[in-house]
Amino acid sequence: MGADDALGAALKRSAKTKRGSRILKKREPQAVEDAKTALIMVGVKASHQVQMLLKDLHRIRTPLSTLFTRKHEVHPFEDIARLETLCSKFDHGLFAFGSSSKKRPFRLILGRLFDKNLLDMQEFTIKDYKPIQSFHKPDCTLGSKPLVLFQGSSFETEDRMKRSKSLLLDFFSGPRPQQVMLQGIEQVVVCTAFDAAGGAPPADDPVIPISVRRFRMKMAKSGSRLPRVELEEIGPSFKMELDRSKDPDKERWKQAIKVPKEVKVKKVKNISKDSVGKRRARIHMGKQDFDQIHTVHHGESKRKKLRAETASAKAAPSPA
Repeated sequence: MGADDALGAALKRSAKTKRGSRILKKREPQAVEDAKTALIMVGVKASHQVQMLLKDLHRIRTPLSTLFTRKHEVHPFEDIARLETLCSKFDHGLFAFGSSSKKRPFRLILGRLFDKNLLDMQEFTIKDYKPIQSFHKPDCTLGSKPLVLFQGSSFETEDRMKRSKSLLLDFFSGPRPQQVMLQGIEQVVVCTAFDAAGGAPPADDPVIPISVRRFRMKMAKSGSRLPRVELEEIGPSFKMELDRSKDPDKERWKQAIKVPKEVKVKKVKNISKDSVGKRRARIHMGKQDFDQIHTVHHGESKRKKLRAETASAKAAPSPA
């Protein structure tokens, strides 16, 4: 039995203590999951730029990431078992793997796990990399939530770009609270797809480059209630080109995106929302007795009705 098999068997054993039971219960599927954490790992061969990029990604995701600086003999596209075991051991749902080779001197692999097994992953070739330290700008507050902006029609039309968008959004978004203070939004990650003319990639070069840049938001006085926002680039900055990918199985993907019944918003009868989010309701009322409704001319209405009844009584013929 190898080291990976032994570690996998140890992870499947039942807990023998109360603390172990709590840990295993916490790792079980939850109706409302916590923010996804990422395992960032260096391959057995990695250039200085690859190591710098992984450190920058760890810095952006801190404290929701774990960085392994020691090099590992891992080849995700050939054998994913070792990476799945490490992610399960440290309870990570995302991973980033960087390495260098003669064919791919600067590559980055981003992937996701579902139920402790690989869901999908994509390998990118990195170009024009500029680390955070090269910008010489003050960084954002630790743990601040970033805004993730996607530019380019390819993110909505190309299937592989849709998958890249989903991966990048999961990796850069961090926690997703219901409400955010304006002062807590300090950084913006802009992902731009360089579409060809006409919105389609050229026939001889189907690869669509993706530019990733990170900015710090500076809020200045504007003379109104809302501040004037200025963007200052703080890095990192790089371009990504999709090299190869491993798409998820359709049934596993359906299970991964399934929303539990406990967290679904229950539909309230006769209440809807318009295009701007305002609530509109429809009220059903029973039969109303207008004689009992007090209005400005309430007394006059009763007198008119009484006169009408008296006139009709007089006009009616008397019984023989």
